[in-house]
Amino acid sequence: MQSIKKSECPKELEPADRKSSIHVNLIKMNENCPEPEKRKVPFQGVGRTLGSTSASAEPTIASPAAPTTPAAVIVDETLPSTSVQLRLADGTRTIGRFNYHHTVNDIRSFIDGSRPGESRNYQLQVMGFPPKLLNDPQQTIEQAGLANSVVIQKF
Repeated sequence: MQSIKKSECPKELEPADRKSSIHVNLIKMNENCPEPEKRKVPFQGVGRTLGSTSASAEPTIASPAAPTTPAAVIVDETLPSTSVQLRLADGTRTIGRFNYHHTVNDIRSFIDGSRPGESRNYQLQVMGFPPKLLNDPQQTIEQAGLANSVVIQKF
């Protein structure tokens, strides 16, 4: 609007060859400009599953007495270690550090220690297609192929 008051051509209306003349007629109207539509933001939340993908044919592993803190799993920095992303049934995600000799039971202890007072009656499965249940609590992270993987907690 300022460029028109100065008798200059607005950049939006400039001709390509700059030699052509431009004629602009402005008509002042006494009405309010409509508000622009607010942009709709897509869903930004966390996805949660409503049920288990398995048909409960597999037995659920009950863990033994669990430690009270996630720090109960001690990582030896001199040995090979890995991170395992844990997607818990309540929708939260956490990352645990483990040595390759730690077991599936150690992952359960880590989860139980980070959620004291919650049910210990759940299954763990490796994310992928098809999802693989972790039925052997004595299997090491290396044997189960859990290095740098995602493990899901299912009730």
